[in-house]
Amino acid sequence: MKKQEGFPGQFSYVIPDRILKLVKKNPLISDLYITDIGYYPEAKHHFRSRPEGVNQMILIYNISGNGLVTLSDETLTLPSNHFIIIPKSLPHSYSAEEQDPWSIYWIHFAGVKANLFARSTHLPFHIEKGITSRINERLELFNEIFRNLERGFSIENLEYANLCLHHLLASFSHLGQFRLIKETLEKDPVELSINYMLENLNRKLKLNDIAKAVGLSASHFSRVFTNKTGHSPIDYFIQLKIQQACRMLDNTNLSIAQVATEMGFEDQFYFSRQFKKVMNMSPREYRKRL
Repeated sequence: MKKQEGFPGQFSYVIPDRILKLVKKNPLISDLYITDIGYYPEAKHHFRSRPEGVNQMILIYNISGNGLVTLSDETLTLPSNHFIIIPKSLPHSYSAEEQDPWSIYWIHFAGVKANLFARSTHLPFHIEKGITSRINERLELFNEIFRNLERGFSIENLEYANLCLHHLLASFSHLGQFRLIKETLEKDPVELSINYMLENLNRKLKLNDIAKAVGLSASHFSRVFTNKTGHSPIDYFIQLKIQQACRMLDNTNLSIAQVATEMGFEDQFYFSRQFKKVMNMSPREYRKRL
């Protein structure tokens, strides 16, 4: 079974040709611009085949699950936490693994600078998760673009979204520099622990797990964290989970149960209690307010 598009919780934006003509005439953004962008969560049966290639570069960033990418006659696996950039005009196809379908962010981009962001090997590249990886911040860059495009294709929205594209692509092409900002925080256990929490929002972390990640005993870490933030580490972690759940309720069609699972809550009712504790309303009430 093959499915090209249409997945629960997906969102995508295709810039119309008439708008792209305006973009190409805009000297601020004409050298690098988005033509299509989207997010497909757990894209079961996802499949694309382009025997002639396309006239844009394609970035596929897999954040979970597994998939396959075929470039010309070579088939490559694209596991979780890997990305690949497919050059324009290159015959290709890609698909989600049947038993463990991928969740991917993807962009089609063009312009005279587009080729400069393609890795010369065109191979899947691993983005290792760690204290300084800033993966959550990269996903926020995607969401920054999504939030602007959903407001329509005004000149200001298009300019801002495409200027963000430079930063987003640089987070892939210049991984070391993108992570450098976090390296200055390596001696601050509270900042490191918050980054660790952000990188593991879908897990059920315990106090010992977080303390171990920053090299402190649980009791000492808890005192240091609470003194600086005014919250216990676990309460803070739950707040971060609920903040991310709010973004998912705002920007996806996932059910409340699916959002709970994405945020590492096995029990939907426990998730709802924690959500109401933080937001002073239930997830259902939060979504209805829109």
